[in-house]
Amino acid sequence: MVKKNEGQKKSKHKVDGPQEEFVRELKLLRSLAHEVCDNFTLRREGNIETIISCLASVPRKKLRAMLPEWLRDIRSLKLKPQKGRLKDLKEIDRVINGLHDKILDTEEKKGRKTRKCCKQKAEPVPDQERTQSIT
Repeated sequence: MVKKNEGQKKSKHKVDGPQEEFVRELKLLRSLAHEVCDNFTLRREGNIETIISCLASVPRKKLRAMLPEWLRDIRSLKLKPQKGRLKDLKEIDRVINGLHDKILDTEEKKGRKTRKCCKQKAEPVPDQERTQSIT
């Protein structure tokens, strides 16, 4: 009869096995989601810095003409950061990409090929440097 009790305990462990595996997978998914968000943030911050650095090479006359539109793009965002909505991230991404393209196009129309220069500045930070800055 003692053997039956031990057998029952083993069957309970078999039931818990898939649950424990599922919990491990969920924890891995949580860490992957965090990593994806961090990488997205780093990439977007890099693009914003690229936009800022490229502004210096845009002719003042064109800059004055384009600034109201660019400001309208940024100010039109209706964000609710406290909610952590994917919709907000998509809108931020859309505006940053749009501004990035517009500014680079404005530079290229000037006759200078600075797109390569600006793209290099927006490259993501290598993993080693990123992990050191996060911790």
